[in-house]
Amino acid sequence: MTALQETLRGLITEKAAELFGAYDVRCDFVDTPPSADKLMCGILGFTGDKLCGSVVMSASHDAVALSNPIGDGATRGWIAELTNQLVGRFKNELFRRGVEVAMSVPVVLTATQLTPVTQSQPTCMQVAKGTMSGSVTLWLEIEAESGLVLTEPTEDTAIAAEGESFMF
Repeated sequence: MTALQETLRGLITEKAAELFGAYDVRCDFVDTPPSADKLMCGILGFTGDKLCGSVVMSASHDAVALSNPIGDGATRGWIAELTNQLVGRFKNELFRRGVEVAMSVPVVLTATQLTPVTQSQPTCMQVAKGTMSGSVTLWLEIEAESGLVLTEPTEDTAIAAEGESFMF
């Protein structure tokens, strides 16, 4: 794994913890992938002049449900929204570091086993809220322009705070 891939994996992991934290869900990172239960999978691609790739978020039904603030049991729509929000946060962080990407629309799958052949190791998390818990696994697949270096993040870049929006 290259230094850039390792840095980007760290960023997506940080953004995932922030995202679940925004819904009062605790994240603990673990070394082993979850068991092969029925999983909801959100997949979202991104592309730009210097960097493109995709993010896969695979989560147990419980992990998706306990993070849903509406609590309506709509796990399929919510995994798509979680994936969208995660990649949106990742996109904002990339922009702060001098890399601009555009996002596609999330795709949702239901599976009992998912093992993408990726360039990096998956990030596995146990998530919990109260007495409920679940599992989440993230994969980040990237292709980068040769020699791409991320700049130091800047806070003065015109980006909405996470969870806010701009109206045009």
